Amino acid sequence: MKHWKQVLAGILIGLLLGGLLHMLLLPKPGSPLTIVTLTPDLTPEPTPTVEKIQIQVSGAVVNPGVYTVPKGTTVNDAILIAGGATAQAQTDLLNLLTELQDGQRIYIPGESKNPDPQRSSVIEIPTLININTATQSELESLPGIGSVKAMAIIAYRNEHGYFLSIEDLLKVNGIGQSTFEQFKDLISVAP
Repeated sequence: MKHWKQVLAGILIGLLLGGLLHMLLLPKPGSPLTIVTLTPDLTPEPTPTVEKIQIQVSGAVVNPGVYTVPKGTTVNDAILIAGGATAQAQTDLLNLLTELQDGQRIYIPGESKNPDPQRSSVIEIPTLININTATQSELESLPGIGSVKAMAIIAYRNEHGYFLSIEDLLKVNGIGQSTFEQFKDLISVAP
């Protein structure tokens, strides 16, 4: 029996050592796994509010008056908003693509049926050119500004940002006081 006890003891010691070895060699349990699910934001992006301006349309239109319109409205849009041009309207005298500014008055000239030579003059109110958004051709339409000076204005604007006042044009290379005096009443820095 002694032999049997030794075998049993050997088996028990072997199991104990095997269990101990197994515990020591097993990887340590890690931290618990956390699953995070992201809920998409279903809130729609806010739509930009449209900036409004006020204009006055008068002359040869069906419904002359003051209108509140979206920024970016053109002379052609203003005529349509005012009910359209009358049969006497001379819209070919206007630049229908000119973008309007806040507070601007647009006069649509028309032919009178019985023209009075003493009262038949048409006064066209010039549209101010915004030097912060003007294209090269719009700048070239100013007196004293050719293609070289127009490109210099655009280059200065691109490098230094928007002009804060019309007098800032004097900082542009090639534009002096005498040139500036020729067109200062025809420009603006309005947004």
